[in-house]
Amino acid sequence: MKNNSAEPKKKANKIYSNIGLKLLSVVLGFLVWLLVLNIDDSAVTRTIRDIPVNLVNTDAITSQNQLYTITSGDTVDIVVKGRKSLISDLDASDFKAVADMSKISITNAVPITVTANSTNIAKKVSITVVDNVLSVELEDEKSVSVPVSVVTTGEVASGYTVGNSVAAPNLITIKGAASIVSSIDRAEVTVDVTSAKDDITTNCTPVFVTADGEKISDKSISYDEISIAVTVPVYKTKNIPVHVDVTGDPADGYLVSDITYVPETVDIGGDASIIKDITSLDITDVDVSGCTADVETTLDVSKYLPEGVVVTKESAYINVKIAIEKSVTRNITVTTGDIILRGKQSGYSYEMSMGDSNTITVSGISSAVSKVSAKSLKLSIDASKLSYGDNTITLSVPDGDKYTVVNTCTVMVKVTETQ
Repeated sequence: MKNNSAEPKKKANKIYSNIGLKLLSVVLGFLVWLLVLNIDDSAVTRTIRDIPVNLVNTDAITSQNQLYTITSGDTVDIVVKGRKSLISDLDASDFKAVADMSKISITNAVPITVTANSTNIAKKVSITVVDNVLSVELEDEKSVSVPVSVVTTGEVASGYTVGNSVAAPNLITIKGAASIVSSIDRAEVTVDVTSAKDDITTNCTPVFVTADGEKISDKSISYDEISIAVTVPVYKTKNIPVHVDVTGDPADGYLVSDITYVPETVDIGGDASIIKDITSLDITDVDVSGCTADVETTLDVSKYLPEGVVVTKESAYINVKIAIEKSVTRNITVTTGDIILRGKQSGYSYEMSMGDSNTITVSGISSAVSKVSAKSLKLSIDASKLSYGDNTITLSVPDGDKYTVVNTCTVMVKVTETQ
């Protein structure tokens, strides 16, 4: 009969046999696993770009009545080093960049420090700032007052026009960097008047503009008036004719030959009680004194309108041309056949003869003088005013629109009774 108690002993001997080798195998396996794990999740470096830089202790600058402008370094790049599994998921939002303005150097450079937002991340990565300096320009703060200008966009309804807009306040005080504030010419507020038939009242946020129309959006600019109250009057329009005349006289030997202008009518707007009495736009100050050549000018209609009356955009300006021509003189021969006797009395006969001179001298622009003839002058004598016997009559010749009569002539009229 076999002894069964020997079997467990054999099994135990097998388990514990070569125990050193078996333990070594386990340790080696663990080390291999650890090595593979380290190879797969090794330490790597990665660049993270454009982390916004936060400024702190800015009152170190502003308390000295100075303002700063960032010239470079408003964002920063960093190189982080750590385990691949951690680094691969990081971005700019996981870090905070700070520039302490109280540590500004004499070259206006401020050091930038970058830290991880998470303490856990901070412990497991190293951070290197690529360019750890924020550069600024310092300027004195300046305060100025600028006017408020109202700009309208769009077109009002047909037959209407906008009046002179009113902004309240019409002057605002702004503060900012001296170089920026000094370039500002005005504050503009914009109102849309598309299809409007009634006055518009609204509140607007101002935009600052240079004299050249460039908009300034510098964040350093501050002002008290956050909102500007604006009223834009809207009026019905009225169409009126334009009359243009000159003042002064051209140089000796020259005359005004023609006056042309466009438009010949303008549309105005205003309170009905004011514009009802305006029937025309009369312009009489185009100066031609001493001129020897044509005069061309553009007139601003608003200068000729009474207060409270406006002109539409399409009628805002009038282009005027004054034609100047050299004056010419012409002698026109007159015969008795060119003269009409009016008011002849019955029972009398009339005999005409020319006096010592039978010419009429006219002077004016060539185009007008060339058309003058003895017939076109329509010469006549009132016979009812003649006396019995010999009469010496000096012909009365009126000036024309574009010529003047320099000399006239005499006519002898003999009045006798008929037989």
